[in-house]
Amino acid sequence: MDRISNLPDDIIHHIGSFLSAKEASFATLLSKRWRNLFTIIPKLRFNGRSLVGFKDFVDLPVSSRVRKFSLKCEHEAQYEDLSNRCLRHVTVSTMKLGSGLLLIEALPAGVFLPALKSLFLDSVRFFGVDDGRCTFKTLLSVSPVLQELVMNDDPRGLAYEFDSISFDTPALTYLDYSDYVPKEYPTVNLDSLVEANLNLCADEEAVWQEEHANTFNPINLIIGFKNVEILNLTFEAVEMFGVFNETAPMFEKVSQLSLALSNVWLYSVPNLMMKFPNLKTLIIEDSLHYEYFRTDEVVCECVSRYSFLLSCPVEVLKINCYDGSVNVLEQMEHFLGKLSCLELVEVRAKAASSDAKLKIMADLLMIPRASTKCKVKVNFFRKS
Repeated sequence: MDRISNLPDDIIHHIGSFLSAKEASFATLLSKRWRNLFTIIPKLRFNGRSLVGFKDFVDLPVSSRVRKFSLKCEHEAQYEDLSNRCLRHVTVSTMKLGSGLLLIEALPAGVFLPALKSLFLDSVRFFGVDDGRCTFKTLLSVSPVLQELVMNDDPRGLAYEFDSISFDTPALTYLDYSDYVPKEYPTVNLDSLVEANLNLCADEEAVWQEEHANTFNPINLIIGFKNVEILNLTFEAVEMFGVFNETAPMFEKVSQLSLALSNVWLYSVPNLMMKFPNLKTLIIEDSLHYEYFRTDEVVCECVSRYSFLLSCPVEVLKINCYDGSVNVLEQMEHFLGKLSCLELVEVRAKAASSDAKLKIMADLLMIPRASTKCKVKVNFFRKS
């Protein structure tokens, strides 16, 4: 008998967790003991390069104790058959699907995922309905303890196929949601949600306009975020919140807010910020300053007239893309000069030379600050 087969079961399980599905299926040919032990290997991964290898794998005895499942598809023929197979692993707690051409038209009859806590959907397409309901909605409904949901990188999105999308996920604590917005969200139950990352577009132009309020109604979804503590918004999501700002609730539990800004952010952000009365950490992912005309003479007023900074309770301000230009420095003066509760400013700055670094440091340290407790910390990275 080979040396590996003489190892304790726990060690064989650990070795098996590093194998792809194809490798694991070959490994089971070594002995009956391996074939039986394979049913309790905690991690199964299939990269989609070999359809035959995966079919060999799923033809093994039902793996009732699989904990993590990863399926990446590259072949169009894999769509329905493979998605049905992977959704039968009833004790999976972590499932990763997609990264290619995975299509789910309907769920297997009687499917139930009582242990599924983390679901990652990467370019997964949901078509049609399942028993009269959206297939995506059905998938969520058969995952009663789902805590983490990540949906991204589908170039068409759920909203291309469905006029409405529901999130009846009361146990969900983390949501990463990138998609087009459907016409409505009939049911939204996100009462346990702690952190949300949102990238929500109105259409392929990715620019929200006031007239979109006549076509789309994401209010139920926006209200569903009322309990979140950490909220991360792309510039598309910032603009969406701006369009529906009047009907949006107060987000009293949000303590950390991350914003990616666009060249129209000055119209959305002031009113948006008033919705976060207990905000402690504000993160700006992009430049503080945008110009329609790229000339040295143009210096927009951006935030100079906005009183929201004077009453903002932010204690930590993080700027992740600072270039030290005159216009951006002026915006920093408004923030530091008006945020009276600031204790720490962390700046991630672009600088190509030691002289550039010294100038940025000197400029920032010379800015008058409304808070006597405010400290400035600068981290540099080279321009790409």
